[in-house]
Amino acid sequence: MLGTNAMDDAFAFRRRYETFRSLLKKNSQALQLLADLEADLNFMEHTHADIRRPLWRLVDETLLMAQELNLLSNDRHKALYAVIEDIEARIRSMFDLPATDPERPLAVALGGEPGKATLIGGKAAGLTALMEIAPEHVPPGFVITTAAYRLFIDENRLTERIRLLVDDLGHVKDPDLFRSRLRAARELFINAQVPDPIRAAIATHAAAISDAGHDRWAVRSSAIQEDEDFTFAGQFDSILDVPEAYLVEAYKRVLASRFSERAMAYRLHHGFREIDTSMAVLFMPLVGPRFAGVLYTNTPTKADGGGMLINAVPGLAHEMIKGKVQADTIFLSRAAEPKVLEIVFAADPQSGRPAHDEHPPEPLLTNLGRLAFRIMEASGHDMDLEWVVDTAGKIWLLQGRRLRLPDTDRKEERRLREDTPVLEQGTTIFPGRAEGPVAHVSDKPDPAGVKKGAIVVAQQATPRLAPILPHIGGLLVESGNPVGHLAALAREYAVPCLFNVGKAVWTFAPGSIVSMDATKRRLYRGSQWPGLRERFAQRLAARGRPRASGPLHEAVIALSLIDPHAADFKAKKCRSLHDVIRFIHEMSVRSMFAFGDSQKLPWRRTAVPLVTPIPIKIRLINLDGAVAKRDGDLVPEQVYSVPFQALWRGITSPGVRWDKRPNPTSEALPPDFVEQVMGGGRGPRRVRDTNYFIVARDYVNFNARFAFHYAMVDAVASPWAEKNYVSFRFQGGAAAAPNCERRAAFLESVLRLSDFSVDRRADLVAAWIRYYPLNETQRALEVLGRLMACARELDMVLINDDMVKKYVAFFMSGNMRVFM
Repeated sequence: MLGTNAMDDAFAFRRRYETFRSLLKKNSQALQLLADLEADLNFMEHTHADIRRPLWRLVDETLLMAQELNLLSNDRHKALYAVIEDIEARIRSMFDLPATDPERPLAVALGGEPGKATLIGGKAAGLTALMEIAPEHVPPGFVITTAAYRLFIDENRLTERIRLLVDDLGHVKDPDLFRSRLRAARELFINAQVPDPIRAAIATHAAAISDAGHDRWAVRSSAIQEDEDFTFAGQFDSILDVPEAYLVEAYKRVLASRFSERAMAYRLHHGFREIDTSMAVLFMPLVGPRFAGVLYTNTPTKADGGGMLINAVPGLAHEMIKGKVQADTIFLSRAAEPKVLEIVFAADPQSGRPAHDEHPPEPLLTNLGRLAFRIMEASGHDMDLEWVVDTAGKIWLLQGRRLRLPDTDRKEERRLREDTPVLEQGTTIFPGRAEGPVAHVSDKPDPAGVKKGAIVVAQQATPRLAPILPHIGGLLVESGNPVGHLAALAREYAVPCLFNVGKAVWTFAPGSIVSMDATKRRLYRGSQWPGLRERFAQRLAARGRPRASGPLHEAVIALSLIDPHAADFKAKKCRSLHDVIRFIHEMSVRSMFAFGDSQKLPWRRTAVPLVTPIPIKIRLINLDGAVAKRDGDLVPEQVYSVPFQALWRGITSPGVRWDKRPNPTSEALPPDFVEQVMGGGRGPRRVRDTNYFIVARDYVNFNARFAFHYAMVDAVASPWAEKNYVSFRFQGGAAAAPNCERRAAFLESVLRLSDFSVDRRADLVAAWIRYYPLNETQRALEVLGRLMACARELDMVLINDDMVKKYVAFFMSGNMRVFM
């Protein structure tokens, strides 16, 4: 029989065991709620009921976890209550301004409301700003707002259908599948019904303007981010010459253009969430044009800038901006009273004769310059203005946004002696140097068919080239408009670019190496500047980083407490619910270990070293008799936990290399394990530290801190599918940020191919499966075991994106020997 002290010990252990397992269950639920919230915030406003419900449940779960941690630790972490209260107050403050109809009208007259881009979109906000400076030069109009867009989505129940089509488009490699998904998304909008309140708003506002004699309309996109920090130049559709009876149909078609191939490629490159590009739509009466065009208050096509640039055509400028029509080019002095410095008439590419019979007179050009200078002075920055002159000679402004200018202070790599350039011509769109293999493309190239880093040669500067811009080293165009959409995008992507190089550009054969100096308008054969390709790789690595999940990100999703041995790993340093959850889990494990170290029986038998053939120190905590009775050391085969055995089979799969690396150390072990797990003192892992498995017969929790990265597996594998789940999180690395993000991309690709749901933010990966049968849950755990073993030092190996694809293929084919 057990004595009184032994019985007390047993009771204390049982109480702590039950509390600890309850906390672990809540930890799993909280992590799942976090992952779901982060995914849902890509598609829903933070005020949506489907966000609020799980959010408050997450707050409650976190508070209960804090209470259970204090039970385990004799109230050592009571400071958590004040931290959670503060975070909850920050969250509640974000709901103080409700998104009700009075606050967010479905329609507003242009200039009738403050220019809030979140309500009327960037393009309409830009026009509202112009109306404050030069109201007599902006036509009347109205905006169907982003509130109407959300109503359209909700009334037609499109959120989930859109999510199914586009949520993983960034990982779709098949171009036909990419196009078909987007086509299906567009059809959802075209076939949807416009809610009656939106129809009524369009009719009411259009009738008020039509009474003034306007009967044809321009219907244009005005997305939240458009024209503000990002141009979205030419990515969405504008529909011109629309009769009043077709305004509702035109509205749907502009909304549908959010899912064009070029718009989606742009969005994926910049890491925008679905919710970030909610669409307002701008309705303006069509101005009968005599001339139209674009004006820049500075000249980005010249290295020294300094003057104003006008492009002009007779009639509408729509086709000119798309790069389909040649325009007259006029240079003006940049002054309150500008002077025409130079006029270059557009020439027919075939005959060489002037392309237009009419040209804007000089007094009109100086009036345009005078108006533009006034707007620039009032705005405090250079402007990109779209203008039209009606048949009466009046100037109207149709769009205004900040002009992006290239960095003139960039220092180019010098070479003692350069070869003689083959060509010295063209118009600089974005300065800089690039070199790489030549690729000839059509006007609608497939990005998958263009080699990354290529110098692309094209005939015309059409926006259809936009999807390849994030991937190429430089762009050479036979003819193109320097103020068109593609030029704006080339500057935004910082791609060295020359337009109007002429037919001589085709003398460079596909695959041959060309070096271009867009600043000096020079082209060379062969490589001229070693090191340029590495700089291109760095630019490529920086693309597409997902953006924070809206207002709730910092208070809920962000994770800053990663290193449990850092000086700031304290309750008062928690800034988000994610931080609190991470802190509670770590401290709960420590509390159980501290309790176990002070006991004799039965606890010390349940927290024992696990003897394994791999170079990681592991202790195992047995929650419910999942460990066999034994006389000697505990080995994995003696652990009767179904999910543990599945995970362990993956970790020790045949071919997984624990004893070798490409550049072996003296002990033939990965240096992070030698230095941090097996010994050493730098970095987040300490020599005395151990990785811990917590197991029950149907449960496993593995929190591993391998040197500079953190991984967590939490799973239930039972005969009842409704109870089963696998949750995985991974973050960190010792290499530079681009390499760590490539490893995260590798993990994401493998996990998606293995049927996990995945959310990745920079180097943080969260993945999960739920409600799978026992055999499928075990299979998922085996995949995770292999993946954790194979990926442990991939951040040191994945130096470019092509390697990510290769290593994904290696893993999926079962070729484990290539991994260290």
